Amino acid sequence: MSFVISDEKRALEGRQVDGDNTGIGRAGISFIFITYGLLICSGWLVLTAFSGELGPFGIAALAFGGFALARLLKGRVSLLCVNMIWLLTTNIAVFLAACVVHPAGLMAVILVPLAGFPFALFSPSRERVLLIGMAALPVVLWLLWFGMRDRFPVLIPEDLAGSIYAPAAVLSAFSIVILQLLYYANATEVYAVSLEKARRESEQSSRAKTAFLAGISHEMRTPLHTVIGMAGLIRDEARDGGDTQQSEYAAHIAEAGQALLGTVEKTMHFADVAARRAPVNLTPVSVSQSVARVLERYRAEAEDRKITVTSGATDARVLADPALLDDALAQIVENALRYCGKGGVVSVDVTRHGFGRVRIIISDNGPGFGAFDSDLAFAPFERLDHAAGTTFGAGLGLPIARIKAEVMAGRVGIALGLAKGAQVWIELPEFVEDMPG
Repeated sequence: MSFVISDEKRALEGRQVDGDNTGIGRAGISFIFITYGLLICSGWLVLTAFSGELGPFGIAALAFGGFALARLLKGRVSLLCVNMIWLLTTNIAVFLAACVVHPAGLMAVILVPLAGFPFALFSPSRERVLLIGMAALPVVLWLLWFGMRDRFPVLIPEDLAGSIYAPAAVLSAFSIVILQLLYYANATEVYAVSLEKARRESEQSSRAKTAFLAGISHEMRTPLHTVIGMAGLIRDEARDGGDTQQSEYAAHIAEAGQALLGTVEKTMHFADVAARRAPVNLTPVSVSQSVARVLERYRAEAEDRKITVTSGATDARVLADPALLDDALAQIVENALRYCGKGGVVSVDVTRHGFGRVRIIISDNGPGFGAFDSDLAFAPFERLDHAAGTTFGAGLGLPIARIKAEVMAGRVGIALGLAKGAQVWIELPEFVEDMPG
């Protein structure tokens, strides 16, 4: 059996990865099993030939013929059809052999490991019914044999069954189990290698993306400052010269430039955060003071847009980096103010969540996130359904908040299933006086 595995391993590892398998091509796996089946059935053909009984020889020939036919049909019919042929003939042959060989021959034992083959051959996503059916078939046949074994003529007597057939049956069943274990061990190894490769490629891509964002953002700042400055000069000159319309046009240009500059600054900020360049200093931080600092930062904007901002009192302290916590909160509060709309309501509440955790919840009465994959909201530059709206934003607030929370051993999440509005929370470890260290 090890000879068969080594013969096929090179071709197996070189096959194209199947999208819904464990990283090994199903064709390669199938024909490893077929090759093994031909070998073991050849042994059974020889054994049954020496028994002198035509019935057992015909049953062994049925199993051998199923594997041979599957091998001959390679490339001519679908892989699904090939797998069905040899699995069906194998199960039926073993069942018939169990019926005509005395129970001392232990032929029915072979049915048990046969239930594992379909899991290596079929796709759970595309062939679920066949997977369940073919895995259940040997179990059904075993139960059928157990209930009907006394109704069939015994062609192989007890002495011959116990002395020759029983060891061969146990060896066959054991070999099948070993073959399946080797498959799953190899599949696990290949899958682990593919995951590690994907992780390295992802990290490399992320570093390249971060470097690109930082570079392009830096290059955009200087011309944007020039545009904003020149627009301001034109606005002032037009206003002094009494040209109201031109002054308004220039003011719009300056305003748009400031908004674009803010997006560029946030993009650079995201690139720096993603690269984890800044050190993290965890100290006890008063949540109420951090919330107050952030809300004060946006007080003028909230008043200008007539947005009501409330916060609850709390004595909770968390283990965090003050600057990182303030900025993570600011990203979420800014999002809430932006999307709740003029005259909206934004609230900040603090609760203890679980053992030794503090959760800061920022709520607004805006349109909310709707029904979607919550992880999508934390993808950089993803604005969900707001992308086609009039609200300006680059879609970096929540990704930045999540990264900053995670470097402080915290989490950021979204409350789903709300009828209206949105809730985003930051959860951090609580600081208590008698904490070790």
